[in-house]
Amino acid sequence: MFLKLELVPGKSLGDFILGMSISEALNIVKHNNVQINTVQIIFNDNDPLSLDIVIKLVDDGVLLRFEPKSQRLKVIEIFDVKKLSLSYRGSIFNQEDHTATFVDIYSKFGPSYPGDFNLEKSIYHLHYPGLSFSFRIPTAFKSLYQSSTELPVELPDGSTPLVEKIFVYSGLQMKTPLPVIPIHNEEILVCPNEGVYFSKRNCILTFNSTTQDVLSELGPPSKIYHKEEDNMKIHTNVEGSVAQDYFYNYFHFGIDILFDIKKNTIKKFILHTNFPTHYEFNLYTKCSFKIISDLQTPNSSSIIFNTIKRHLSGKPINNLTITQSNISQKKELNSILPSDAKNNNNNNNNNNNNNNNNNNNNNYNEFHLETDINYVHPDQKWEEVQKIFGKCGKPVVNNRGSISNPFGSTYFYGYSGIIFEIMKNNYIASVCLFNDIESNNNNFNNNNNFNNNNNNNNNNNNNNNNNNNNNNNNNNNNIFNNNNFNNNNNYNNNMADISNNLNNMNMNYQPQIKGNQKQ
Repeated sequence: MFLKLELVPGKSLGDFILGMSISEALNIVKHNNVQINTVQIIFNDNDPLSLDIVIKLVDDGVLLRFEPKSQRLKVIEIFDVKKLSLSYRGSIFNQEDHTATFVDIYSKFGPSYPGDFNLEKSIYHLHYPGLSFSFRIPTAFKSLYQSSTELPVELPDGSTPLVEKIFVYSGLQMKTPLPVIPIHNEEILVCPNEGVYFSKRNCILTFNSTTQDVLSELGPPSKIYHKEEDNMKIHTNVEGSVAQDYFYNYFHFGIDILFDIKKNTIKKFILHTNFPTHYEFNLYTKCSFKIISDLQTPNSSSIIFNTIKRHLSGKPINNLTITQSNISQKKELNSILPSDAKNNNNNNNNNNNNNNNNNNNNNYNEFHLETDINYVHPDQKWEEVQKIFGKCGKPVVNNRGSISNPFGSTYFYGYSGIIFEIMKNNYIASVCLFNDIESNNNNFNNNNNFNNNNNNNNNNNNNNNNNNNNNNNNNNNNIFNNNNFNNNNNYNNNMADISNNLNNMNMNYQPQIKGNQKQ
């Protein structure tokens, strides 16, 4: 079926709008599947950030080019104008039985500056703000436009060049960066074992946040999913059937939130990167997260999170004394806090300089933020993650075992409060966050009871020193094994949750996918 599309320079082609996410574009394709038949997704599967992600509407002659990091539409290319009916301001200028000419374009869009001529390809490019047209010049006449500013309105044989390609982009040139769109890619600051901070909403969610808290801050979820029996239960020591926890799926944020069925509080966060080399591609919008690491700056994530909480609760921000040694620290703090907090912090610093004596009576805790804050973001590879969080042991392999999954296994690596799902190309597929401190505290209490019982038994058995020493050694080994067993249970439970959620989240639309393609 012949597509009829309205062209708006610098903005859109039909429903495809510059700056939209790749998920939004694929949803448009999905809802127009009667008119749009064949779709290809082209990307570099070894390094998906090295080239644009391209959606190719094969039968309609359209390429949608997406910036690989932000996954936003940056250029719309019509590579076969004969397959489309195109209009501008309600007036058709290209249709099935008439391909637009240079004269048509000049008449419809008005005069423009002389374009540029590619001598090697014999292509003449005519430019307007947010719009470019390409015309093929016959080889016999290409020398006429090699160094001339003359427009090829009419060729020496009396013909006029036909439009070969059309490009829609933002700004005056195709290389102009995309405009900032506030609704996309909200930055999320992650402080392990503490919680997450949403920068644009200026709110935090912790592992004590309830369903009401989440609904109040983020609104209703895209979907609510109740866990089923997971296939990793064999790794846990839980017996019998228990009520299952449930997920709030926020596809437009790239986030899943798991709630404890008994407490109705947050148990885990799962953040998705939406790489085209992952089975769940197009189900989520890419989550733009920054995960703070404490490896080189101990307790930095806790300090930052507590500072943000003080601001949100209306308490004064901890003071920074402006000296040459911590100017960069102040800048780092201001890059994290919202604008009103920055103003408050600057005012506090001015008060410090003017009223040093009075500050001695304040109850503020002095805040020191290290110059270099290490964090992981969704565009980093596994090697970079290990440099920031430290070396990790062997992974748990996650193989969905489905013939519909062309990407193979992924690998789960665990740190305190974090599990990274890594793809074969070493990029992050998802991140699972959980409260490891609370879990370890529970295990510590259980181990204390275990230790006390063992100590009582040792005190009651005083036959000889050698026997006591042997018993103590055995007990210590038991304690060590019990700690490892509990920690492994936490790790396996968390991976069971993320694996179970991913296995049950199927794509509604799976277009033809091609990897390692030249664009």
